Amino acid sequence: MLRVLFVATSFVAAAAAQTLFPLPPAPASNPQTQDKALLGMALFFEEQLSSTSQVACATCHDFAFGGVDPRTPAALNPGPDGVFGTADDQRGSPGVPQMGAGGAVSLHPVHGFGSNVTRRRAMTVLNSGYHTALGYEGGSATLEALAAVPILHSTEMAHAGRTWAQVVDKLAAARPLTLAVDLPPRLQTFLAGRTYPQLFEQAFGAGAVISQATITRALASYLRTLNTDRSKWDLHRHGQYLLTEQEQLGIALFNSPANGATSCRTCHGDFEARVAQEGPVVGQMTMTNSGPYGSFFPTRLLFHNLGIRPIAEDRGRQNLTNLGGDGAKFRVASLRNVELTAPYFHNGSAATLRDVLDFYDRGGDFHVNQAAQLTPRGYTVAEKDALVAALRLLTDPRVAGGQMPFDRPRIGAATLRHAGDLGYGAPTATGPLVATAPFNPLVGESLFRVTLRGATPGAPLLLLLDTQAAAVVMPFGLGVAGSPSLVVAAAGVAQSSGTAFRGTSVLPMAIPNLPALSGQFLVAQWLAVEPALGEPLATSNALFLPIW
Repeated sequence: MLRVLFVATSFVAAAAAQTLFPLPPAPASNPQTQDKALLGMALFFEEQLSSTSQVACATCHDFAFGGVDPRTPAALNPGPDGVFGTADDQRGSPGVPQMGAGGAVSLHPVHGFGSNVTRRRAMTVLNSGYHTALGYEGGSATLEALAAVPILHSTEMAHAGRTWAQVVDKLAAARPLTLAVDLPPRLQTFLAGRTYPQLFEQAFGAGAVISQATITRALASYLRTLNTDRSKWDLHRHGQYLLTEQEQLGIALFNSPANGATSCRTCHGDFEARVAQEGPVVGQMTMTNSGPYGSFFPTRLLFHNLGIRPIAEDRGRQNLTNLGGDGAKFRVASLRNVELTAPYFHNGSAATLRDVLDFYDRGGDFHVNQAAQLTPRGYTVAEKDALVAALRLLTDPRVAGGQMPFDRPRIGAATLRHAGDLGYGAPTATGPLVATAPFNPLVGESLFRVTLRGATPGAPLLLLLDTQAAAVVMPFGLGVAGSPSLVVAAAGVAQSSGTAFRGTSVLPMAIPNLPALSGQFLVAQWLAVEPALGEPLATSNALFLPIW
């Protein structure tokens, strides 16, 4: 019996280690190691890598959704016309609020004190180790270069003017993943109560320090482990899955021109046999010298203007090359796990795979500088259903299921370790009184502050603090936390701001660097004198502020 158990266990371990296409290459300057990948895993889920301690790489690249951002459908920019709810709206990812060079929060004309939103939906990071033209414009040739971008980006993770020295100092003082819960066992074992300086030495050797180079190399090493080679299509290529008739039809349609329009396969190589030897390389390109990290110049087959929106709304690759012919061209997307990654296209304008096929079927919507062979296709309903069935073959079930290497801790507001809202603010002439906490209230967070918008300019304000969340009904129907520990933290007046946000206030509240505060919480709430509303006082929503 013991021998049978040993054989079975060995088989399972071997199957788990098996890859159905080769691992992505690593540059000589960053050879792949398990410790570096585990450090990169910790950093990928580390919200303290952002200026506000509220955004991690994993915030916008959620494995449960194929490595993209599930918040995209509701994360809007008004587009060039400046008006929400029109055709040029852009769907992206919420990042950090607008902040100055010192971290001071300021009012954004569209998003107020809320998170800024990127102009494009996040691309998946899965299988990214196989590509040498990364990002929508192909601006990064290596994962090491790509990993550096969001950490200093003033919409995604950083305050204006953030430097690598500031990133390093913050990370060196941070308790690893203190805001995350349900850490996978392999990550718990690697962290083992150590500090980030100790973890960087573990990964890079004695004397190694936290730096831009070591941060980005660790992140890149982790990304090179995120390869989805267990889809039904991969199993089929290895004789372990039999295609249905509908799936076979979908593959045939994918590989064939349709009424003069080029085949899907021309740009998307996901179903090609070479994937088993090379990995899921996106698009087609030529290289000026050999090797995935040599100098390169992608051919036009890797970037296309599909006719999604007019060129003026997003110049695409032209932003990088300044070539007029690159207007509204974007990198060909990988179709791996595509059923998990809605909404589609760079602006999130297609809600479903059927919407995408309808778009291609009509030959796109805007035809200036559009790819010449992207013309109407004339698919039948049955053919579109077959194409969707074929695309679903590319889903690796381990991704949404959270199985290695896609195992992950929980981060974000759902952990109850972020500042959160309690209740609703009283209405004013332009909307409710809205309190926010743009930073997580971590021990030692000198930039922590609370904000208010929606008051009448010049209205007197009070900020109330308590250690209990139970609401007590006060005179005039106010609901505030009313325990004996209730204190008035500050007084002031609402500052004049744009009509949409009325009067605003920003109150700095540095969190002392006292370990005893960890695990405590505060409740904060603004009180405004608003006689014009018919009641002399009004309250904002309350803020639940757990300190970690």
